[in-house]
Amino acid sequence: MSIAVTTDSVSAKERFDFWHEVICTAFVRLEAETLPSERPFGAEIARSDLGPLTLSRVRAQPHAVQRSTRLISEEPRDEVLVSVQLKGSAVIQQDDRQAVLDPGDFAMYDATRPYDLIMREQFEMLVFQFDRQFLMERCPSPERLTAVRMSNDTTVAAPVSSFLRSLEPLALGDDSAVSRQLATSALDLLGVALADRFGTEGSPNAGRTKHFLRACTYMNAYASDPDLTPARIASSIGVSLRYLHAIFKEHGMTVNEYLIKRRLARCMDDLLSPMAASRTITEIAHGNGFKTSAHFSRRFAEAYGRTPRQVKQGQLSGQR
Repeated sequence: MSIAVTTDSVSAKERFDFWHEVICTAFVRLEAETLPSERPFGAEIARSDLGPLTLSRVRAQPHAVQRSTRLISEEPRDEVLVSVQLKGSAVIQQDDRQAVLDPGDFAMYDATRPYDLIMREQFEMLVFQFDRQFLMERCPSPERLTAVRMSNDTTVAAPVSSFLRSLEPLALGDDSAVSRQLATSALDLLGVALADRFGTEGSPNAGRTKHFLRACTYMNAYASDPDLTPARIASSIGVSLRYLHAIFKEHGMTVNEYLIKRRLARCMDDLLSPMAASRTITEIAHGNGFKTSAHFSRRFAEAYGRTPRQVKQGQLSGQR
């Protein structure tokens, strides 16, 4: 589905009020104000669905928006947004941090807490919006990574930015299975970039959090390996096994609990994917790191309240 809205057909006097309504509908409820500009206000937005992501391209004259505590209370939304700057510049403020974005840079902000976006010049950006749970699965403690500039000139963030920008034409396609795979890849890459970026600010717990996020990233990459162990994870990120268990305990989980959650999430994706319709439940379980289908089925039912067979049958019924 693709939706495009422009202020061109609205009288100059009513354009900004119209635009305010548009962005509140497209994203979350926001307060908004115009900023000085040599040109009359004008804006447009094009939105497309990409699996669990919604992708929006925004072009507009200078203005600022704010997600206030009042609006969060009136309309709670458990969602995360990521802005990728295309033209001009933008400032994102949240959690006492500020990210100044130039073309190619991106940053994340969380709709569950107040934030400000300030665009002092004509700009263009891509905005990715998705349920917070999808990021939590890959990058726990995202509140420590909001309004952090992911620079387009760094080794990790640059290719992630390029991939995110390449998704727009693909989001216009009708293949839901491909869209879901692309969205999953985008979320995985975001998790990698955020984990890599964290810790450069020198905060007291930065090192522990960065090791935690790197461990999560490693598990995301190798979750399908049935022989992945905490010892191997600890060795891969350069910490002791005791330290690895300690940092996961600080986040209220064990290493194995996180690994199981990631494997279950990938199995759910496969069970819902038309591209995996020909694969058996046992094949899906083994392909995502479970050694026995019985263990997988029990853990899956505990996590989702449905059996793998019920999910797969529901997906197949929906295709007919």
